[in-house]
Amino acid sequence: VLAERYWGTGLFMASAEIVLRFLFEFVGLQRLEARSVALNGRGNGVLYKLGATREGLLRRAFSKHGKYFDEVLWSLLASDWRKGRRLAAPQSH
Repeated sequence: VLAERYWGTGLFMASAEIVLRFLFEFVGLQRLEARSVALNGRGNGVLYKLGATREGLLRRAFSKHGKYFDEVLWSLLASDWRKGRRLAAPQSH
């Protein structure tokens, strides 16, 4: 969670990359799951940018102040993350 003044600075993506690298390369995690409220465009967008795959919609899975919201289930596999990092790496000539 970042204060609003840091939104759009790239700080979240840089931090997420560090955490993902730790989980996949040092801890040995093979699969990471995340949930985001379906109406949360920013949250779903960042999961997509990180290379996560949308696996499904969980109907009325989240409750806040007596209202229910659908959630999106995302997954990121270590193999997909590594492949994405290679594709995003600058090419040397």
